[in-house]
Amino acid sequence: MTGIAESYILKEPLGVISVLGSWNYPYLTVLCPLVSVIAAGNCAIIKPSELSPWSSTQLKYFVSRYLDTSCFQCVLGGVKVAIRATSIKVDKIIYTGSTEKGMLVAQAAAKNLVPCILELGGKSPCIIDKSSDLAYTASKLAFSSFFNFGQTCTRPDYVLIDY
Repeated sequence: MTGIAESYILKEPLGVISVLGSWNYPYLTVLCPLVSVIAAGNCAIIKPSELSPWSSTQLKYFVSRYLDTSCFQCVLGGVKVAIRATSIKVDKIIYTGSTEKGMLVAQAAAKNLVPCILELGGKSPCIIDKSSDLAYTASKLAFSSFFNFGQTCTRPDYVLIDY
């Protein structure tokens, strides 16, 4: 025996990932995680938001047309479908949406000991100090407040001013 050992990393797919998207960015919050799911060699259950029905229908069409339906399924529906998609035994849940719904997803994942990734909306302050250029700051604040009709997770909810 020479006493020499070798180690290596064996990358294996995790399994089936449940991807639940949001209504305010219906394509982005489904397709960005899905790219990673596919790249890692996993299968996916995709559930777009029922609040964006046209986008959800299009996602279902594209998934069924361009992806292997034995590995990737897009399911449409409301609360009952979301509950089902988070209560079945999957290997990971990826959810983008409200904090309130995120807590429900986390509770459902915990019941099956399923890891989850939660991208939740929250409070985003804008802090303006004495050294700020007020005209520039106001234009950026207005832009970020109205971008995507104000439906962005990191949109400033309130302003803290030091003047």
